[in-house]
Amino acid sequence: MLRVENPGGAGQPGLPESALLTRASGLRMRRRGSRMLFIEPESASWIILEEPYLSFWQKLARAMTWSEARQLEHPLSPSQRENFLIRMYESNMVQVNGRSCLEPAELWKPVQHYPAYLCLHLTEACNFGCLYCMADSFPNKGKMPLETARLIIEKVLHEIPSDGITIDFHGGEPLLVWDDIQELVKWARHVNQRDGLGRNLWFMFQTNGALLTPEKVEVLKELDVIVGVSLDGPREVHDRNRVFAGSSQGTFETVLHNVRKAEEMGFQVGLLGVVHEPQDYLKAFRFMVHEMNRRSFRLNYSSYIGRSHYRLRFPVDRTEEFAHAWLEMIDEALAWCREHGEPLNISDVNNQINNLLSKNRPFMCYRSPCGAGNSVLGFGIDGGIHACEEMASLDMFRMANIHDEGLNLARMVESNPIQRLLQSRTVDTIPKCSQCQLKRFCYGGCTSKTMARFGTVMRESPMCGFYQVVFEELMWKIHENPDMVGLLGLPGLEYRPWPASSAV
Repeated sequence: MLRVENPGGAGQPGLPESALLTRASGLRMRRRGSRMLFIEPESASWIILEEPYLSFWQKLARAMTWSEARQLEHPLSPSQRENFLIRMYESNMVQVNGRSCLEPAELWKPVQHYPAYLCLHLTEACNFGCLYCMADSFPNKGKMPLETARLIIEKVLHEIPSDGITIDFHGGEPLLVWDDIQELVKWARHVNQRDGLGRNLWFMFQTNGALLTPEKVEVLKELDVIVGVSLDGPREVHDRNRVFAGSSQGTFETVLHNVRKAEEMGFQVGLLGVVHEPQDYLKAFRFMVHEMNRRSFRLNYSSYIGRSHYRLRFPVDRTEEFAHAWLEMIDEALAWCREHGEPLNISDVNNQINNLLSKNRPFMCYRSPCGAGNSVLGFGIDGGIHACEEMASLDMFRMANIHDEGLNLARMVESNPIQRLLQSRTVDTIPKCSQCQLKRFCYGGCTSKTMARFGTVMRESPMCGFYQVVFEELMWKIHENPDMVGLLGLPGLEYRPWPASSAV
């Protein structure tokens, strides 16, 4: 990073008189009234300028020294001009002496090399027949042998060089193999202690909630297992797609009863809703906040994977409808936060705001390459190892089998050709993404969903239109409502609109 020194020697950042100032190439601009949004795609930087800074910027159409910029006829004072240009330099909008402040090659280095989230598909069976089931589960599908699951856990603990390991028991419906879950949690802790591995272990699973009885809740509390329940919103939304297997009977009453009972026992489960119709975002949001009294939850849009692609419709205009409904929900969430003086943790809203205000990409599905293989591995019921838990039913992403002779998981991650293919899918190698101004905010979307929709990983997200609308609109919303960052963003984020002195 180029250090901009104060020419007066006072130790404060400043511009040398001879510093040559040039606009960065490749800037994208969007005007709204008297304001202008600037985006520098390679560093994921953006800024919105209003008068008088916008008119000063327009005078910088040619390269000039700081001495020349100081003498331009304009109402901004020299100190205001200098602070402005430093801010534009820090945001990669201006180069000083031909150099940028932020170098993309340094910003976007891989954040993780070995998976710390391991997802075991203990069963492909399910007592539900959800129309959008990603696993296309039925009641009579198979389960993972207990010895295979024990072997997976033992090799993960010994061979994956991560201090903290999260083991997620998946399905199908994991509570159909309840005895195995209890055994495997105890087994993992036993191996960790027996062999002196010293790993931090977390256990979790996502359930449809129908089998979450008080007896199981007591055991889960004792075992310290995190549980998520799929609850799509109010009855009319939930029961539209989440029905019992082999029938059209809705599951809402059963699931809600069990969630309420768990709460009464002091065990709060996480809630995840899947939204297939754009108008259901607000319904789901209101249900979570008002009916369930939740301040943290997740809302996923349905995807073209598993059963959904032949049971549900995916019209071509779906993405923009989802974007506008999502933004409408964000507006209502912000109004609720202001009224009640409390923040809300809506997972994807948090991550979107984070990617707009930070260069860190903590969530594996919002970075490039995505977390497949380097943050997560999925294990099928036969011990097959897949680069992501969503890929556990796709043979094309099968990297190995846990029973393979001589297999070492760390070496597999480092050298497997499927892993190399997935790591090559970046926003610079996907044709449409490489030209997009928002490529380092959305990061090309989910690889498995792209493969399911287009038959190749080297395409943009099927929800590309959603991200294009949402991220740009969020820039304007954050600029106009800086308090939304603290109310709907991840902790520690801050936005101070210009003329504040710090970079966006």
